[in-house]
Amino acid sequence: MYQERKDIIRYALDFNVSDINTYSGYKGDLIVKITIKDRDALVAIRKYAFSLGIKEVVIKQNKDLLLYEIYCVTNDEAVYHIKKGDVDTSFNPPSKADWDIWASE
Repeated sequence: MYQERKDIIRYALDFNVSDINTYSGYKGDLIVKITIKDRDALVAIRKYAFSLGIKEVVIKQNKDLLLYEIYCVTNDEAVYHIKKGDVDTSFNPPSKADWDIWASE
């Protein structure tokens, strides 16, 4: 785990958080998701994340559960990144498979 992720997790644990998850995004980014109820803690965590140089901090509010979700996104340099233009579009799948469960009888 990279240092920015460790630091933001340690900082968030000083507050009353509901949940912390870490996972990889589909483009190879590393994500820390922090679920919290306290708006003041939300502001403090966001400010601290930006001070660490985290490239993106996204906040979502779940009004039904009265929760905030903070997504801290960092690059993972060791992971292959999908780039525009590198996708091979020459493959054309067959129009219909030999056996199609959706085919009408």
